[in-house]
Amino acid sequence: NSLRARYIIKRLRGLRNEQEVEQEVGNFIIGETAQHQDEGSEASIVKELLSHRKRRMLLISSLVLQMGQQLSGINAVFYYSTSFFDGVISSPLVGTTIIGAVNVAATYVALLLMDSCGRKSLILWSSGGMFLSCIVVVLSLLGFLNNILAL
Repeated sequence: NSLRARYIIKRLRGLRNEQEVEQEVGNFIIGETAQHQDEGSEASIVKELLSHRKRRMLLISSLVLQMGQQLSGINAVFYYSTSFFDGVISSPLVGTTIIGAVNVAATYVALLLMDSCGRKSLILWSSGGMFLSCIVVVLSLLGFLNNILAL
């Protein structure tokens, strides 16, 4: 089994000599040993994350951002966009395509602005824009605004 494993490692990694193979096997053994030492210490990892202020803030902010994305309803807009546009415009697929194109363009602009404007301000502005857009979509769906405004 050990010889076969070494042969497979040699073929997969494209290694040329036995010394390289033995070094790679040593890396696997070290990794497996470290993995077994870390088993059962998941509670200590969580405790370590929560005990340091910077790590705790990083964890909380990443959780809040993910929850904000899920709770904002943007996934529903992408999934049901053809239903949203049905009866509002002549071709709902065009509306879905426009939403996808706006998403790609906004992502590209965000990548360009991320370093110059700062991540925090970019997140705050985009969250505010998302909030206002969600309000407009809901008001349009409830009939308070003209349906074309939801676009």
